[in-house]
Amino acid sequence: MFELAFIAVLVAAAIYIFATLRKNGFFVTIEPSVTTSPKHLDKPLTVYYKYHLGPYQNVCEIINEAKEVLSSSANSATYFGIYYDNPENTDSHFLQSAIGVVFGKDGKDLHEEKYAKELTDNGFEKFVLPKVERAVQAVQPSTGGFASFLALVWFTYSTIKKYISDNKLETTYAVEFYSHDEIDVIFPLDDASEFLVKDYQSIDKLESDAAKKRFDSSEEDSESDPEGADEPEDEEKEN
Repeated sequence: MFELAFIAVLVAAAIYIFATLRKNGFFVTIEPSVTTSPKHLDKPLTVYYKYHLGPYQNVCEIINEAKEVLSSSANSATYFGIYYDNPENTDSHFLQSAIGVVFGKDGKDLHEEKYAKELTDNGFEKFVLPKVERAVQAVQPSTGGFASFLALVWFTYSTIKKYISDNKLETTYAVEFYSHDEIDVIFPLDDASEFLVKDYQSIDKLESDAAKKRFDSSEEDSESDPEGADEPEDEEKEN
């Protein structure tokens, strides 16, 4: 009797874990496609964003900032990220992104104006994402937690990359939208340059600036060394 109860508990636990993982994007079939009406970007979007330079795993801090501002909004919020660089061939220190919240669609605000002011006061900047006529799109279930992002990085993106490669498509930037139950990944195939925020810089400029900072730092270090410093005296002097 005890063995049967124990087995039942194990089965129930396994079912629960499996269902939870599916809600986070594991064990689901991701079906990328080319669409002329991508989710969210079928109309122009007004967004508030912060520019981020560095590893992509650190952008969650910005999303959490936006969530805190909009926590009392009457409407549920959709958050987004524009990822400009491929982490497979770009140093993590030079990865650029724009992260924030969707505030309006097709000229109509989704939240009260007071939230726009609060976002601005917290360092977010206003930007308009264009309507996209053609894009690669994939949808993944999500609970908004860490496990969902693991599924996104480990499985969803590999499926999307294979689809893009198999269909010989040319893509540039990835745009992700985060709602309470799914993550939408979109690669615009037209007018991708319109997704560049004013803070964006070329990789050559970033590398040049980084090299200059290293040079300036080494110069400051050398200048701080005292000139003509006396040699250390021997601990023992000859009598």
